[in-house]
Amino acid sequence: MSLIGKMEIGRPVGQKALEAAPDMILEIEDIRSLADEPFKFIFWASGDDFQTYESALTDDPTVSDYTCLTELPERRLYQVQLSEEGQQNTLQPIAIEQDIVPISLTMTVESVEFVGRFPSRSAIITLKEKCDKLDRPFKLINLYEEKPVEKDGGRTNRYGVTSSQRDALITALEKGYFDVPRETRMEDIADELDISTSALSAQLRRGQKALLRHTLANGSSV
Repeated sequence: MSLIGKMEIGRPVGQKALEAAPDMILEIEDIRSLADEPFKFIFWASGDDFQTYESALTDDPTVSDYTCLTELPERRLYQVQLSEEGQQNTLQPIAIEQDIVPISLTMTVESVEFVGRFPSRSAIITLKEKCDKLDRPFKLINLYEEKPVEKDGGRTNRYGVTSSQRDALITALEKGYFDVPRETRMEDIADELDISTSALSAQLRRGQKALLRHTLANGSSV
């Protein structure tokens, strides 16, 4: 079985822009690359100073271009294309090479909180070695072997959700987060699970997406 690892990695790509707006929290939605083109990061940014952040993106040496895809009152969806310097400092090539599958990736001015599925311990070691070469601090927070979900008939993650996503979804359901009107706040659920609200938001969205793909959209091209 694969391993689920959670780690903190320092000096995130795009750090200069984050330093200009230190309260900004980025939640990665997708990372794309076509042929020899630079990587493009698609992420939600939440904070209260989008104007400063966008101005800083223009001056960030790791960013060659950015586009705001969606504007909401409290967050915005961006697409950022890395510069040559950004390409040299991103860990995405190692993730592809080692078959590391991202589960959640949250960036702040201080670090990157990464949760991923690793095919082996050697893949984690390789990732750490790359961080060392790039002078990016690496801290492994926890690591566990992916196992069948309890009461799941022995089938592993039959709905495609991770254990942390399952815990978040079940807790939110039991606390009335999905009721209309809602009976609890995201902050209260995050406190009970001892995680940040941004991490909880990512787990809920990714968990719901996995459930939809493995149920209503099962067998479709979605």
